[in-house]
Amino acid sequence: MQLFEGIFLWTAIAIYLVSFLLFLSGVIFKKERQHGFAWYGCIIGFGLHSATILARWIASGHPPVLWSFEHALAGSWFVMGIFLIVGKYFSNFKTAGIVVSPFVMLMLGYGIMGKEFGIEPLPPPYQSNWLWVHVGFGWVTYGAYHVAAGMAILYLLKERAVRKSKDKGELSRFFKFFPELSVLDDLTFKLITYGFIAHIVMLGSGAIWAYGLWGRYWAWDPIETWTLISWLIYGIAIHIRVTYRWKDKRFAWLAILALAGVIIFFGGIGFVGGVHTTLL
Repeated sequence: MQLFEGIFLWTAIAIYLVSFLLFLSGVIFKKERQHGFAWYGCIIGFGLHSATILARWIASGHPPVLWSFEHALAGSWFVMGIFLIVGKYFSNFKTAGIVVSPFVMLMLGYGIMGKEFGIEPLPPPYQSNWLWVHVGFGWVTYGAYHVAAGMAILYLLKERAVRKSKDKGELSRFFKFFPELSVLDDLTFKLITYGFIAHIVMLGSGAIWAYGLWGRYWAWDPIETWTLISWLIYGIAIHIRVTYRWKDKRFAWLAILALAGVIIFFGGIGFVGGVHTTLL
């Protein structure tokens, strides 16, 4: 890890931590002003996060697509970026930073604990313009699915609190800052749909790229296989939502369970040999 890269990274993590604490205290102590500070903290942290990627990109000559550290660096960047974009257009969504900011920190921590930090040139198979399409849409997919699962978790927590409040007569102030249930449900579905479309582009571009390299579109590489399985799972989830009108609590659980496939192909089988770089 280079000097400026390290400075940018650890400063970004520190600001993400402060933002999380501000989100948490704002919800617990009902201080709306702190939510604003926390939101701007996420923006500043994201800027430093971007500077970290840029510093590594300049030093290595390629985007962060190798080994666990670079995968975590890029993946967490997309998660935070999608959160900020959605929060810009849905102001009551900003409180979701209480879930997103610690997840981003944990993901960066996962990458930092990996074995590979060195600056390495891109291997010959990765020196292709298809890299930008395949990997870029792959991380968009990853970020959208994770933020959707985060929204689903918030939905289940608030839905349970709302049910209990009917007996007690008042909703806990902790949950009053969360977006309305209908908003959470709608955003969960939209993010999954967005991720699903990006998922299609990722699979298609990867197949075209593979054909140019090895003369075949598909090799049933472990990561390829689980990527396809996760795509089918999300396709089924969208089909159930549209056809059978699954909403609310049932769809929230579906969004959370569907993420299992993404977690498996990201961290669960990276140690298995194949044409992809290791994710562990």
